[in-house]
Amino acid sequence: MLGNGKFQSWAYVLAAVGVIIGALQSPRIGAITIALALVLFIYPDFAAKRAIEKVIVLALIVSLVTVALALPRH
Repeated sequence: MLGNGKFQSWAYVLAAVGVIIGALQSPRIGAITIALALVLFIYPDFAAKRAIEKVIVLALIVSLVTVALALPRH
């Protein structure tokens, strides 16, 4: 299993890819990719987070997916 540092490193890379895809190609795919990066970043220590930190992270993920679904297709 990957360590915390590996998860976070991959999350940064995935987030950067999501921003690039969102800016240049498809905002929908970019938003979903950024949401996946956020999940990957927070996954290793999610259980140790306080309740409000969990709510904020989950709200961000739901918001990104909602925006991705609400955007029109090209």
